[in-house]
Amino acid sequence: MKLVIHYHEIALKGRNRNVFVQRLVRNLRSTFQDLGRVSVRTLFGRLTVTLASEDAEEVHRRMSGVFGVANYSLVEEVAQDFSEIAQAAWRQVQESPARTFAVRCRRPDKNFPMGSMDMEREVGAFIWRAARDEGRELKVDLTRPELTVRLEIVNGTALVSGPRYQGPGGLPVGTAGRIVGLLSSGFDSPVACWNLMKRGADVVMCHFHSHPFTDQASLENCRQLADVLTRFQYRTRLYLVAFAPVQEEILSLTPSELRMILYRRSMIRIAQAVARRERAQALLTGESLGQVASQTLTNLAVIDQAATVPVLRPLIGADKEEIMVRARQIGTYELSAQPYEDCCSLMVARHPATRAELEQVLRLEEALDLTEIEKSALEGAEVVDLKWRGQAGMLRKVIQEPVVPRLRGDL
Repeated sequence: MKLVIHYHEIALKGRNRNVFVQRLVRNLRSTFQDLGRVSVRTLFGRLTVTLASEDAEEVHRRMSGVFGVANYSLVEEVAQDFSEIAQAAWRQVQESPARTFAVRCRRPDKNFPMGSMDMEREVGAFIWRAARDEGRELKVDLTRPELTVRLEIVNGTALVSGPRYQGPGGLPVGTAGRIVGLLSSGFDSPVACWNLMKRGADVVMCHFHSHPFTDQASLENCRQLADVLTRFQYRTRLYLVAFAPVQEEILSLTPSELRMILYRRSMIRIAQAVARRERAQALLTGESLGQVASQTLTNLAVIDQAATVPVLRPLIGADKEEIMVRARQIGTYELSAQPYEDCCSLMVARHPATRAELEQVLRLEEALDLTEIEKSALEGAEVVDLKWRGQAGMLRKVIQEPVVPRLRGDL
């Protein structure tokens, strides 16, 4: 099976275009690595992928997750000979139930003797006659054809394709730097991670949990969400941080209405330490403006004061319904919909502050002993490397076992 792949945003990158194209080539090889031999070639502003597999359904499923692809087609490659091109075009029509068709030709290779319009007219006439000889009623429609047969005369070869399928767009993962995403088990943060992957970012994921105060559901949900998201970036490093000791310290010495703000500021500081370790340049959260009390503009400003790197919020203007639609599309909805208790739902006030004052929050933090507790939380984090292997499933490798902290409840 052969595909021809088009991109449009990458084409705007000027002198850096080759960096993006080569990354897309690598990602395509990773996408089909388990389906036998994979050959990827660059051809005048497009790519061709030759696969050993003939499973079109599986190919479509995988192509839906390759960022940087604007659209693609299943193609037949033939010699630059009119008879071979016309026969290949007719085979595309034979496989389609369309009642109207058009032929479109592009001819970057000017060594081919026939012009684009001549090719469209002559190949179209060949198809019409072949259909008539088989007793099939087939009409030419140059405005809204049910099937467009595309001919591309490039680099000494001819590519003949039928239907064009939409890719996810965006930029190839790995071209926009590395960020640390705060991953919960809810709907929002997995979608936020996906959004930044689509913009080319390599996302290291950091999950805060309150085990043993909560059950294992949040942890297991998070692991499964990381598996789903790794499908889009092929490799992921996941940090699982025990956050209960930090929450205990905050709970014991602060007013209830400010606890969530203090939790989030602590998470930001720990995630920044992860970013330094992973050489990441920014943090990522799934916050949406006004969705909950901690996500007012005032509170977000207080939370961001704890950060020394940019905090990216791709969902800041999205409502919950938009987020859940995207979660269904990318395959995280069912996991996020499962019941669980996460660290943010534990030990929070019934009426949290919506307009926290930074000076008060800073005074409270001065009275807390958070530095060593946060350092211990990071050092005790479980660190897991994930690798997507196609039909072989996900490979998980624990590279750092957690050091289980002692909790006051153990004494």
